[in-house]
Formats: sequence, structure tokens, C-alpha cells
Amino acid sequence: MSVEKGNLESKVVERDFYARSEEEQQDFLSQTWCNQCMEVDLGMKNPKEFESSERLWIEGECVNCGAQVVTEIVYEDE
Repeated sequence: MSVEKGNLESKVVERDFYARSEEEQQDFLSQTWCNQCMEVDLGMKNPKEFESSERLWIEGECVNCGAQVVTEIVYEDE
């Protein structure tokens, strides 16, 4: 999958979500926001992780309603 932005093309690469530690997986699967339910932390199932040159994110399905949920991963400098 690739997404074209103007004259620049940003390639989207699927990553292995399950290569993350069990603790990190559980954090990402539980700390969610569903735009359909308008609720936080309902949970995510069927996660797929992606990256492009601009961002890193996980897509999955809301455990409550099945709508697509997206969690963007931002690493902060400590």
C-alpha cells in the first residue's frame, strides 16, 4: 500500500505488532478511543501495525462495536 501526497509518495509498511513485548501489546490493545462509541479504553482486536516516513500507528476493531479504531504511536523524548 502506498499513499501519494502531492509529488511525494509516502510508502506504508506493515510491521509485526506481535514482535512487541506482551506488556506493550496489552497497553496498545486496551488504551483506545472509538469514534463510533465515543468512549475511551473499550479495547481493540485484530491489530495491525503500520509505519510510513511520517508516522507509526496501529489499526484494529473496537471490541464493543467492531468499528475501525486507530492508535497513533508517538515516542516522546524524556
